[in-house]
Amino acid sequence: MAKKRLPSPEHADTLSLNALRSLVTGLLERSQQAEARLEKLEADNIQLREENAALRLDNTRLKLENQLLRDEIARLKNLPPRPPFRASGMDKATDSNPGDKQPSKKKPRGPKLDVKRVSRQEILRVAAPAGSRFKGYRSCFVRDLVLRAELVHYRREC
Repeated sequence: MAKKRLPSPEHADTLSLNALRSLVTGLLERSQQAEARLEKLEADNIQLREENAALRLDNTRLKLENQLLRDEIARLKNLPPRPPFRASGMDKATDSNPGDKQPSKKKPRGPKLDVKRVSRQEILRVAAPAGSRFKGYRSCFVRDLVLRAELVHYRREC
């Protein structure tokens, strides 16, 4: 079916009576066609929603059946059964306010405390290729035992 070209409604005051009639009847036909398409789409939408609800119900039923089968397998293997549901963790978020009391900062433990007590510092030079640029140093701490504990801070050029 070829679309019938309607006269332009912009210059309605210059159209003849027949042109106005054809414009109005064409617009009415188009609105009726649009209403028919809209009703069809609404019916399809309702059908898809019902199908979606049925599929969700089937999915829930299959998940429950799967959980029951897993519990049965665990029982046959003499494993402890799974809990029926997991805690959501929402209770933890709502129990305490972050502004009430802040956890105290723990002091760092272990050998990293003596980084401030470096006994000597050495800078390792690198023969860089021509055209390269200096990008700073990378630190590496080495603990060595020379009659006394000594922490050497090597800085390698990059």
